Amino acid sequence: MKSLADILRNALPHHADRESPSIAHGPEAESPYLLLAQKPGAPQPPAAAPNRREVLNYVGELADEYHLPRKLVHAVADAESSVNPEMPPHPNYLKRNGKIAHDKQGSPIIKSWDYGMMQVGSSDINKGLVKDAHGRPFKIGEDVKTDWRANARAGVALLAPAYRLAELEQEPGATAEDHAQQAYSQYNGTPRTRDRYLKQGRDGLPRDGADRNFLEKYRRW
Repeated sequence: MKSLADILRNALPHHADRESPSIAHGPEAESPYLLLAQKPGAPQPPAAAPNRREVLNYVGELADEYHLPRKLVHAVADAESSVNPEMPPHPNYLKRNGKIAHDKQGSPIIKSWDYGMMQVGSSDINKGLVKDAHGRPFKIGEDVKTDWRANARAGVALLAPAYRLAELEQEPGATAEDHAQQAYSQYNGTPRTRDRYLKQGRDGLPRDGADRNFLEKYRRW
């Protein structure tokens, strides 16, 4: 005659005698129900975009390292992207006789691209060297397209020599605003355009739209 224990054992489903795979035993055991994000190599959520204070603090620290006025560097970032670390690329179109040139299919011809918060030009990427705050040369890399900190470092490295040139060229009585305007005209264009801001309209502001925008933002910082 079967005991009560035998009767109960035979009544259980067959897999009940096996150890449940969902119960971990010891440090080497792993539950099959772990979330995918916990698995090695699983896709990670994108990093949160930095807030405005974080961006301004970082850009300000770069200005201090290069001995540049924070007001200048903040105003350049504002003029170029409204201090947007996620600024999308901006195309620069080829112009002929002041008008955008088109190819045979009728599409505008793109001459170059500007990237990120400081709108670093494609002509500066992997072409030539700039210097860090200690005077050591480095090459602007592709990371300026996706890394806002790398973009900020490249932008300030390009701005610094333009500001130093303005300090050297301008009269002793020139103001910080005069230095800033010349530095931005060069930064936004080329060394040959550094005097562009001097061409003014009847209101006394720069005639060039980019220089006018910069000066208005500079005066608000």
